[in-house]
Amino acid sequence: MPKKLSNESIINTRPGDVGWLESMLAEPMTPYFLGATTWILAWYLQMGPLRPWFNFAPGVELPFFPAGVRTLAVFIFGFAGAVGILIGSIVTYSLYFPELMSASPTGVIGCAAASAFSSYLAMRLVCDLWKIPPSLAGLTLRNVGWIVVTQSLLSATLHQFIYHCEIISAVYEASDIQTTFINWSAMVTGDALGSMSVLLSILITHQFFARR
Repeated sequence: MPKKLSNESIINTRPGDVGWLESMLAEPMTPYFLGATTWILAWYLQMGPLRPWFNFAPGVELPFFPAGVRTLAVFIFGFAGAVGILIGSIVTYSLYFPELMSASPTGVIGCAAASAFSSYLAMRLVCDLWKIPPSLAGLTLRNVGWIVVTQSLLSATLHQFIYHCEIISAVYEASDIQTTFINWSAMVTGDALGSMSVLLSILITHQFFARR
């Protein structure tokens, strides 16, 4: 019987798990390709069919499911996964985020970098703090929670700063402190909810098929 999902280690490797999937993941270009394509797909779902239900403000979704994709990308591929998200971000902004197209190239790249590397920096910070090795052996649900919260705070702060500097929408022009705080809080919450929804869905699905 497989172990129940708990606050113990969630990273387990079994001899039977190796095969074609491991070979594919080991390819040098896989992190960049999968990071970019899954991010683009997640943005298509979020900013297309789902946007009428989850859009809170320009650039703020509640919840924001692609945040879970970038978290997963850095868990699996590390820095290379973050670079894949960076590439995907630049593509998705031009396709699904017309408000940002009024920003300068520096603002666009800054937002893409904030999306891509906030998760990686949060992961490295938590792993260094809790002495978790690069292999992520011993990573627990509590550690994942701290990574998600840290990444959400960092990403939302950087994005909101750029949105206000670039004034991507009238919402960010001369907005008062209360409106700014509400938008920032919504973005933090959206990122955290999106990340945990994606990660928990994957863990539950893995447990289901493992039991079968």
